[in-house]
Amino acid sequence: MGSFNDNLKQVKTKTGIGVITTVDVPKGMVIFEFRGDVVKASDVPKTANLNYYLQIGKNLLLGPSGGLDDLFNHSCNPNCGVVVVGNRAFLISIQVIKAETEITFDYSTTSTDTQAEWLMVCKCGSYTCRKIISGYQYLDKVTQAKYETLNVVPKYVKGNTS
Repeated sequence: MGSFNDNLKQVKTKTGIGVITTVDVPKGMVIFEFRGDVVKASDVPKTANLNYYLQIGKNLLLGPSGGLDDLFNHSCNPNCGVVVVGNRAFLISIQVIKAETEITFDYSTTSTDTQAEWLMVCKCGSYTCRKIISGYQYLDKVTQAKYETLNVVPKYVKGNTS
């Protein structure tokens, strides 16, 4: 029996490269485990593209793996969320996802960065697009409450909101 990864496929998207599911996915399913090396935030090279790092703790990140996990795109209206357990991070569906649909998550849900530390211009095209993506603290309270209800906000992020 294969892993769910066998149902994921790298594709060209409107914003570059992304990942789609080739099968229908029920809500609440673990779709993928991120595989990059665990690195301290202070050890990330100054020239690194931070869009390829996933924050998993107050000062810990998973670096790029060279695999599919480097290709999951951001959306302001995502179909997945990230659950962090220790130094591991899992991509979980937060709604039913139809086959041939791009897999996305909201990058803000795992980030405590300020806009001075990291931000990206969003090109997701969602009707809820925020245009600028950065740390969780910049999300409006309604969006924060939605993600917290879905259990896709790590404890280190919740403790960092103002």
